[in-house]
Amino acid sequence: MSSFAVHGGPTPHAAVRDAVDWGRVVVATLARGVVATLLGLALWAAAPAVIGWQPTTVMTGSMEPRITPGDVVVSRPVGSGEITTGKILLADDPDQPGHLRMHRYVDDGPGGTLMTKGDANPQQDSTPLERSAVHGIGFLRIPFVGTPVVWIRQGQWAPLVALALGLTAVLALCTIDGSLRRLVDTETDGTDDDAGAGPAGGADDGQEAPPTPATERTSSVPTALTRRGLRRRARRVRRLRRVGGGAAVLVLAAAAGVLLPGQADAAPWSRTTVARPSTLTAGTATGVPTLTCTQAGTNTVTIAWTYDNVTVPASFDLMNGTTQVATTTTPGARSMVYGGAGLLNLGTTYTLNLRTNLGNTWTATSTPTVKIRVTSVLGLASASCVTA
Repeated sequence: MSSFAVHGGPTPHAAVRDAVDWGRVVVATLARGVVATLLGLALWAAAPAVIGWQPTTVMTGSMEPRITPGDVVVSRPVGSGEITTGKILLADDPDQPGHLRMHRYVDDGPGGTLMTKGDANPQQDSTPLERSAVHGIGFLRIPFVGTPVVWIRQGQWAPLVALALGLTAVLALCTIDGSLRRLVDTETDGTDDDAGAGPAGGADDGQEAPPTPATERTSSVPTALTRRGLRRRARRVRRLRRVGGGAAVLVLAAAAGVLLPGQADAAPWSRTTVARPSTLTAGTATGVPTLTCTQAGTNTVTIAWTYDNVTVPASFDLMNGTTQVATTTTPGARSMVYGGAGLLNLGTTYTLNLRTNLGNTWTATSTPTVKIRVTSVLGLASASCVTA
């Protein structure tokens, strides 16, 4: 009978440990990639301001689908000769003092003015732009970077908290392979010390001189101190890297917060109106007397109202405070279907009312309100009526 000695690979316990270590390295690398991507996007959005270009956070959906709320559009300053039809212009909004309009230049207006239109709007803007009001032409779009600014202006604190927790989790995942990197650093320090222990800087000629007791006492102590010193220095370097990385994140975040404006509106739907006939001499905007919410389907609700005024509005706008969330421009409309919106919304309840819009500043907001709960993840949204 013959016997064989089997020499295999690592033990199952060692294989599992290696797999876990590799998993930690992969997850930490991916997390660092996510952080680097976010910092890169923030840098792209904020850095052009240094050379005089204007980053603008888009707050409304009048330029969808090319430009969506939360995008940052960088506009470069241009001369009047470079303003040509088809360009997206950033200009002072003549209908809303102190606000910006970001719409496409579609035609020439009277007296050398510029007629603009939102890509998602059915009609041209009723008020043309003066060429002197143009800040620049849209040049670069950075998606979603300004979404937290939109949430802050709309008072959506739940997604902001969720985003902060998510970023904290990603930063924590960046460090889960720290023990492995420390182990590598320690082994490297030890190898370097051993390499320098031989004659003439580490060359081994095969001959060993018998050390005297005095030589052993003299040389062993500095070597031990040097290794401990190298380890302490490596720990200090790692701490400085962590502190420096955290400081860099805070500096970039602060720079982005300072340089990204929070008043970039891309002209809301309510400022796009149908040209009124010349026979219209006066009009009175009145709020709707009743407003109701009924479930239209699994993910949508129907907002219905009554309206008795003989003046036909240009639109009815569903409002969340001062923010327009939906609109209908159908003449004589008495209802609209709403399905929610947003990149991330964890079941927030909104109190909405309806604005009657006759054009320009002729508006009236309803006293009755409805409550709607909106849930959205990555743009997939649903809405439900809240009766209590």
